[in-house]
Amino acid sequence: MSAKTYQRILQIGVFASLGVVFLVFSNLLFPYISSKQLSFNILIEALLPFWLLLIWKYPSFRPKSSPITWGLLAYLAIILLSCFTGIDFNLSFWGDVERLLGFFHIFHFFVLYLYIITVFRNQEDWYWLLSASVLAASVEAFLIIRGQDIGTIGNTAYVSGYMIFNLFFAGLLLLRTSWQKQWPFYIAIILMFIAFFKADTSGAIIGLGLGLLFLVFLLGFFASRRLWRRSSLIAFAVAIIAVLVLFSQYNQPWFKNNSFLHDLSANKSTFQTRLISWRGAAADFHLHPWLGNGFGNYAMIFDRQFDSKFFDYTTSDTYFDRAHNNLIDITSTTGVIGLLSYLSIFVAAAFIWRRKIVSEGKRIKPGYEGIVMKELMVLAALLLAYFVQNLAVFDSLVTYIGLMLVLAYLVFLTQKDETDEPISLTEVNARYSAAKELFFLILLALTSLVLIYSYSIRPFIMLKTTIDAYTDMAYSKYDQAFDKYKQAFSFHTPLDRDARNTLINLVISKPTMFTSLNDNGIKESLAYVLSLSEENLVYNEEDSLAQMQAAQLYDVASRYYSQDISMFKFYSDKALEAIDKSLAASPRRIPVYFVKAQIQANRGDLDGAERSFLTAYDLNPNYVEVHCQLANFYFLTDSDKYIDYASNCLDHSGKNLMPSTLGAATTYYQENEDNAHLLLAYRLLVVQGNKEALLYANLAKLELAAGDFEAALNDAVMAAEIDPSLRPAVQAFLQDVEKIKNANSETN
Repeated sequence: MSAKTYQRILQIGVFASLGVVFLVFSNLLFPYISSKQLSFNILIEALLPFWLLLIWKYPSFRPKSSPITWGLLAYLAIILLSCFTGIDFNLSFWGDVERLLGFFHIFHFFVLYLYIITVFRNQEDWYWLLSASVLAASVEAFLIIRGQDIGTIGNTAYVSGYMIFNLFFAGLLLLRTSWQKQWPFYIAIILMFIAFFKADTSGAIIGLGLGLLFLVFLLGFFASRRLWRRSSLIAFAVAIIAVLVLFSQYNQPWFKNNSFLHDLSANKSTFQTRLISWRGAAADFHLHPWLGNGFGNYAMIFDRQFDSKFFDYTTSDTYFDRAHNNLIDITSTTGVIGLLSYLSIFVAAAFIWRRKIVSEGKRIKPGYEGIVMKELMVLAALLLAYFVQNLAVFDSLVTYIGLMLVLAYLVFLTQKDETDEPISLTEVNARYSAAKELFFLILLALTSLVLIYSYSIRPFIMLKTTIDAYTDMAYSKYDQAFDKYKQAFSFHTPLDRDARNTLINLVISKPTMFTSLNDNGIKESLAYVLSLSEENLVYNEEDSLAQMQAAQLYDVASRYYSQDISMFKFYSDKALEAIDKSLAASPRRIPVYFVKAQIQANRGDLDGAERSFLTAYDLNPNYVEVHCQLANFYFLTDSDKYIDYASNCLDHSGKNLMPSTLGAATTYYQENEDNAHLLLAYRLLVVQGNKEALLYANLAKLELAAGDFEAALNDAVMAAEIDPSLRPAVQAFLQDVEKIKNANSETN
């Protein structure tokens, strides 16, 4: 094939890679991630034979050496090394389905970078490539504006990062477009800004703001006219002072009451939980300073250093698999060497950026001659915005692609004037022959197909079959579901871990599913699920979550064998052993103590169960779930202590009181005329699905007494709908509510 044909094939492939952002196959596990990354991998691997043949047959197309390329290679090399020195090779190299950011997948982004610097060799090609990226982002923005704030990307933080890149790309395109033809890019910018602020990601907003301020500074600093330099630098200084003054008032009521400003401050709960995570990473650093814990293994650090104060800010999202700070994540998982190799990419970018600035005369010339300098300013501001927003999040497919485009374009800008010799489309490698080309094309194509089938197609099938099995479970087709799970795992892909977890978690949450199976079916299915849990533990026995899941499964098995003393003891002992390993890996994670207490209670060790609950309480008495669990425990053990804990649980909007505990507490509140707690108890009964008309009628009365007229009206209407015989009484009640409302209005 001709050089032009190879070049066009690769260019089309690069354009196609920008479209993977729209792929969401709902029949896959983690569809927003797996649909895109696996499709991207297939595309990159399918293009590999054409790239290799192009640079072999036509030497002039071989990428020139660049400090950026060497920086990327250094970083990838350290990541790969950490896969072998870390604690979980599978997670480091292959990643998990929820992220798909193991070394294998990240390497594909580097290959994309190589494709781009190889075949995008003139300004027109780059104009169309950046235009295609902005077009894709504009369509995505339109979808976000019309519907959910996650669009087809699936995560607001990813949306924000994606929009940052393309907002700056649109700025680059404006510099290269005559003013009569700029209007599509202004429309794109408006759409992307709306989508960006709809995503409402604090770190990205700060990153974009600082990037734009930095752009103003650079344009002023390198301006050719002294007046422009002074004006721009004064505007920059004023903006910085204004921001500092504004955020110095973060403790003022007007600041706290402004949702936008509050979300940008350190008062935000998600920022506080990240601070706890970052402190833990710092405390853990001395254990693995040079090569880290293993790329992608931040969860082990987070678990080991978990601080129970975390529950002061949230009771959800308590498992961090990433640091939500790229620098901390990289330092923790690949060590100081990994951090330095990562920073070398940006040092290399700064080096060639400065060299190009010097070659351009250090001043922005008027008109067309100043375009390259302005582009360099935009690229620098973009890299700063990206870097800053990554201090509160981590990379994803869309930001990795954006970063590769930026770095490749910077390489293009700094290399395009180094030689005046055009690319030769006819110069052929001296060792070339048509027979060799055909042979290598067939060989490389077959190799690519094997790679695609082994590490993309089989995972696709496995993930689809997993969802099919999960769906059958939801419809109680248990025999059929277990068969499909076995079929899914028969492919033995490196991404089986998360798929296994879907079945493991189903069994833990609904162990009664086995009652529909015959005795042999129960034993076989239990043994199968336990084997899956044990396979997951092979990756890393220090995985606190995996050990807790194993403990819960062993506990389920012990309860099934409750009539067989030896088998009960066997599984119960294994459950206790696993939960102790889970606690050893994360000694301050409160919910693990709940699981241990349950196992101890099932063994008849009520004193041990109480100690576990009280240990959890001592770790953080403010965590509402501790009070709910203690209430349940003391109620089951016939202790009067349950009522105080039940009241605390209700006071703090706890939801996990057992129906029997809640029922007893409700009776207690009625007898003692504790209407405040009785109201909370009734509300929780409704949340738990109680549909008794009398409950709604009583709740309506209590809501009225509490002054919540709207809730009283709604509850009264619901009581009448459930029991039509109450309609006359409800009608009278509604009239009384209206009278009280009117009386209150007149008084006010």
